Amino acid sequence: MLRVAEPGAVRDDVDLALTPATNTLPIRRLNLQVGRSESVIAAWVKFPELTVQPLSQHYTRLGKDTYRYESNTGFSAEIVVDDLGLVTTYPGGWDRIGLM
Repeated sequence: MLRVAEPGAVRDDVDLALTPATNTLPIRRLNLQVGRSESVIAAWVKFPELTVQPLSQHYTRLGKDTYRYESNTGFSAEIVVDDLGLVTTYPGGWDRIGLM
């Protein structure tokens, strides 16, 4: 059963802890220009616990296809996206592969 840590708290986006693909949501929604940054609050869904809690996230657009992601957990990473803003590379061994 899904357990919400803080019912009713406002969230900008959802972040599923098992995939960096959900970083696509704020990246596309924010549509930042290079050099700009913005913070959001995500509903962070942890697995396998299925708990939901607010997670403060900060995105900085470093280049045409690169963003710096930082969260209030102390985690940070450089994320690479394609022309549509879909995450293609995320540190830690997550890379989108193409189908032939």
